[in-house]
Amino acid sequence: MTLREARVDDALFLLGIWQDSLRMADAQDQLGDLETIIRDAGASPDQRLLVAECGGEAVGAVYLRATTFGPLNLEPTVQIFAPHVVPSFRRRGVGRKLMEAAVVFAEERGVRVIAAAGSAAGRDGNRFLARLGLGAQAVMRVAPTAVVRSRLNVLGRALPHHARMSRSPKQSSAVGELLAARRSQRRSNTVA
Repeated sequence: MTLREARVDDALFLLGIWQDSLRMADAQDQLGDLETIIRDAGASPDQRLLVAECGGEAVGAVYLRATTFGPLNLEPTVQIFAPHVVPSFRRRGVGRKLMEAAVVFAEERGVRVIAAAGSAAGRDGNRFLARLGLGAQAVMRVAPTAVVRSRLNVLGRALPHHARMSRSPKQSSAVGELLAARRSQRRSNTVA
């Protein structure tokens, strides 16, 4: 098994394994995105997109980026995105090699912290990351803007107008009672 930097002709393979991580668009747009990502990673010393090969066949990939932990925490960090191994090659050391490459990338830059982003639904992948010592730091929740707007509107209508502005102790009590009643109703609906 060998690791190499991704080439533009790897875009179709990456589309196959990273479909769930890409923006919602048609396949042509996604391929275009991947080609741009591959070129950008190849041109930047702070990015690396690696493909694992076994017998000349692509069997896994990972995207690495040296940056800060986040906009509020300026700790230098290597972010590991979408470490993925095709199912028929799992449990053969491919994932370990991809993660080892991430550690080397961090060590080359003197970075003491790595952070990996795995799919919330990827139970085996998350267990693998946990076995390597990576713990959960945050949960990123994602939704379409329109969905969040509609839920905010529903929540805004649930409270009387004066309760949405400034709350007196009496009003806070009424809001607390309303929320307690909703929680109780949700529990009884869940049990039923």
